[in-house]
Amino acid sequence: MSRLLPLGAFALLALSLAMLAGIAIGETPVSAEVVWQVLANHLWQAGYPLDPIDAGIVWNYRLPRTLVAAACGAGLATCGVVLQALLRNPLAEPYLLGLSAGASTGAVAVGLLGLGGAALSLS
Repeated sequence: MSRLLPLGAFALLALSLAMLAGIAIGETPVSAEVVWQVLANHLWQAGYPLDPIDAGIVWNYRLPRTLVAAACGAGLATCGVVLQALLRNPLAEPYLLGLSAGASTGAVAVGLLGLGGAALSLS
């Protein structure tokens, strides 16, 4: 148990740095300091004077995109762990049970046949 604590702390630090990089890097460069100030202003009403365009880019565009990317990665990792645990095989993959074929069949049915109407859609 005590060996997992430093590993978990390192993983959390790596995730935080990756999310900071995901917010800061883009077409319009935003420094990490500005990212921290925007987050402090919105979360704790810190009152840093910021350019409204930078604040809008960080808060309305890049932060939601980064949070969705982190959530999707966590979901994919969870699905992979569940699949490996169910099959008791560390090399398990979705093709083993035909999950990928079923997903592609569903995507084709929605795209070509229009099945699902407004409930199911493709982006």
